[in-house]
Amino acid sequence: MEIIVFFSAIFLVFLYVMIRGAYEEKQRRKNYREHLRKSFGSFADKELNQDRLERIADRFRGQNAIDDITWNDLNMDSIFSMMDFAQSSSGEEYLYAMLRQPLLSDKDKRLEKMERHICYMMGHEEKRLDTMLCLNDLGTTGKYSLYDYMKYLEQLGRRSNLKHYVGIVLLVVSLALIFLNTSVGVMLLIAAACVNIVTYMREKNEAAPYVAGFAYIMRMMKCADGIIAAEYGSDMNDYISLLKERRAKLKAMERSSGMVMKLNSSTGNIGGLIFDYIKMLTHIDLIKFNSMLKLVSGNAEAIYGITDAIGYLDAVISIGYFRAALPHYCVPSLSEGKREPFIIKEGFHPVIKQPVLNSFAQGRGMLITGSNASGKSTFLKMTAINAILAQTIHTCAAREYNGNFYRIYSSMALCDNLDGGESYYIVEIKALKRIMDAAALESENPLLCFVDEVLRGTNTVERIAASAQILKRLSQKGIYCFAATHDIELTHLLEDSYDNFHFEEEVKDGDVLFSYHLLEGRAHTRNAIKLLEVMGFSEDIVKEADKMAAELAQYSPV
Repeated sequence: MEIIVFFSAIFLVFLYVMIRGAYEEKQRRKNYREHLRKSFGSFADKELNQDRLERIADRFRGQNAIDDITWNDLNMDSIFSMMDFAQSSSGEEYLYAMLRQPLLSDKDKRLEKMERHICYMMGHEEKRLDTMLCLNDLGTTGKYSLYDYMKYLEQLGRRSNLKHYVGIVLLVVSLALIFLNTSVGVMLLIAAACVNIVTYMREKNEAAPYVAGFAYIMRMMKCADGIIAAEYGSDMNDYISLLKERRAKLKAMERSSGMVMKLNSSTGNIGGLIFDYIKMLTHIDLIKFNSMLKLVSGNAEAIYGITDAIGYLDAVISIGYFRAALPHYCVPSLSEGKREPFIIKEGFHPVIKQPVLNSFAQGRGMLITGSNASGKSTFLKMTAINAILAQTIHTCAAREYNGNFYRIYSSMALCDNLDGGESYYIVEIKALKRIMDAAALESENPLLCFVDEVLRGTNTVERIAASAQILKRLSQKGIYCFAATHDIELTHLLEDSYDNFHFEEEVKDGDVLFSYHLLEGRAHTRNAIKLLEVMGFSEDIVKEADKMAAELAQYSPV
């Protein structure tokens, strides 16, 4: 009778924990759904540290990609963070990879299909929220990416489950002995539990990183089933067909999924703790790990296929959130083959909270002059970022965007390479050389490049001479070069190759006022010395600087 009462009490506690856990999970989902609803129209606010960004970037392995110099020049990590509403690791990794690999053609109508999917998810709130909750159940892979898990699986080889089954048998035998000889049974149960726990902790340390990967794969199959079961409109039919095709290739893994779906990690509540003890005593997750090892290794291609399909949908929803948060946006018009004028109307930098809108229509390169902080660098970044967004997420921070499928490079936010023992000038010419090499390649895609302060790391005479030759080379057919410079001389030397534009400021009432509007023509004002006065430098320094500037201007070659 005492044993019956004891096990009955255990059962009631377990039942209470399960009911309480189910209720709390229902409330969590309800609250999170409302959070996602209210977040539409806002930028993402995830904290992405460097370690997490490196994990996300592990999915990125592409050609025709934005290189590290350009990516860092434009601070594209911040652009990614703004739109990262992805609910799963697959979504984060796919979105990042998408931004790193601008399309150079759309012959397969990929952008057209994606546009249809984005519009559907933006226009059907309840379906969007249902999908996001399904993707949220999929969640993340933890410390490592799925690609890390898959990469290291080959090193494990085959693993036997014999010792785990022996441990389970000992537990069952000891429990049976309790009914025959309580004291002996309890002692044996304690001994078997201790052995199993010690063995588990040792084996778990080795298998833990991979158990997370298997659990993610199984959650991924469940997520795919949930998406397939949802009744989307006809605009999503092509995507659902693709997902069904890829899901079917993993049918053989279903028999081994079972309880391991959520046994890999503790939720932190009482139910989670109970499951932790079940794992330590029975090794069920390690048993599933070993049985899944062979299956996963043999189905790597199918696993990559389904994670891409799910990640794509997660990324599509993030793009919709990004669009909704922008003050305005447009779908770009991209031409293939025929070289079209490069046009942006009312474009802006998406990171700036109150951006100034700028427009242009260019059939060739642009040379931009103006003082420091007048807006030259921001304009270059705005243009480059919009070009990348146009060819990746089919969304531009502008009223209108027209252009070709470009190869995009920049040389902007450079610094000394102290570790490599390279001066700023060496770093700069290496960055420029890679652009020159890209310009020399034969390609159907025009080169779109951005250079901020050409060769600022050397003396004036050599800078102007070398910059003129480099920029002249970057003005040839098939190249759009947008360059900013303080050297007014270049605007005269290159006026047959580039259109001149400038930004200007006004010094008024002891303050400096910037309009940040792009203006036609070269800069005509030199306010650097005037700014010394505004910032409180002594009168004699300002006066002598003005005098010397006037004398030096007489020797200017232009």
